[in-house]
Amino acid sequence: QLERTDDARVYTKNSCGENEWIAVKCQVTAADSNMHQWVGHLGKTHFTMEPHLIAIYNTLKQAKHPLYTFLRQTTRDTLLLNWGARHMSLVNYGPNAYADYQSSVGVGQAMQLIEKMWSRYSFFEKTSLPNELASRGFTEDVQIPAYLYREDGMKLWNAIGGFATDFVDEVFDSDEAVASDEVVQEWAKETTDPDRG
Repeated sequence: QLERTDDARVYTKNSCGENEWIAVKCQVTAADSNMHQWVGHLGKTHFTMEPHLIAIYNTLKQAKHPLYTFLRQTTRDTLLLNWGARHMSLVNYGPNAYADYQSSVGVGQAMQLIEKMWSRYSFFEKTSLPNELASRGFTEDVQIPAYLYREDGMKLWNAIGGFATDFVDEVFDSDEAVASDEVVQEWAKETTDPDRG
């Protein structure tokens, strides 16, 4: 459907001409691209990670904690990129906003989409690749030939997870050691406190 009415026409490959079908696919692709860039990339990646990054800098980096040596490379440049996105694309909500020219959604609607995503978002449930795949019915037992996003994604997920586990195990010898580490606890507190992050 391209119109927002109850009786809007449903387009299928068999119900329209070749050129009309190409135009419909272009519309769907553009909508999908907007959702990916605004909600998936900016919202779920950059904006979701920002309070965690600030907490990392305020606690682990300041204390020169060993965990910061691991997280440093994963946090590099993100705050600068977020600042640039805000000042280039998002700050001016008026008729001259850059993002209004480069995107059919526009700044105001993009922020509404991101806000809607956040209202239903659970960081610990939604940031796990296995959970995300399962929520869409693409667990590893579902046979789809050459589903490279899942196959390669899970290889990376497991490799990074193994590396992270090995690194943390080098720093801490037990869960009790993590629980008693004041810097880690302050990091966790700042990350989860809505008044601070």
